[in-house]
Amino acid sequence: MTILDKHIKQFLNLYHSFSLVDSSKNYLSILRGVITVVDENNQVWSNYKVRIEIVSTYPYTIPNVYEESQLIERNWDYHISKNGYCCLNIPHNLLLKKRRGINLINFYQTEIYPFFANHQYRLADGNYAKGEYAHFEQGIIQYYEEELGLNNIEKIIQLLNFAINNKKIEPNKTCVICGNLKFKKCCRSVYNKLRLFGKEQLLKDLKIFKKHLESSKDLKS
Repeated sequence: MTILDKHIKQFLNLYHSFSLVDSSKNYLSILRGVITVVDENNQVWSNYKVRIEIVSTYPYTIPNVYEESQLIERNWDYHISKNGYCCLNIPHNLLLKKRRGINLINFYQTEIYPFFANHQYRLADGNYAKGEYAHFEQGIIQYYEEELGLNNIEKIIQLLNFAINNKKIEPNKTCVICGNLKFKKCCRSVYNKLRLFGKEQLLKDLKIFKKHLESSKDLKS
């Protein structure tokens, strides 16, 4: 029994509305079920039919989640695609979870269920419970500012170039990014975090910030 088989069994023992509908392909397991969203008084708000797809690289993967009941308007404003694919979180946060390895039950409790609960909260309140990231490129820029404390585009581009090329920077030398304090007391922590996202994501981010920098220059000219 693989770790995925073990964790699926544990998940199904806990969430009885789900069942394993397909594991015939050795690289993919598919779970289908109903997520019942309840309020703090345990009153039912809504029931969502959901499909969860998990590839065999588990636990170093992020399950794909699809809403099949058509209760969520197919609009990126609700963080869902036309085919029902749910954007559970900003890619960077999911990449960090993937790198560490996920636990199916924990992932369901921290990412999947909250996505649907948040939809009900927005329908009732007009906003998401803990706010939201903007869509696409603006969401990436927002993440760098709010989670990494970075809003200087030129500095971000420089950091990304160093991280993409995996350059080793001496910790006790002057920071090559800012030119101020020693690197270990300046940009080292954020540089090390950027490297965790992987080269593929960093290249995407670099493209976004270069485009944003050019747009900013055009506005000033």
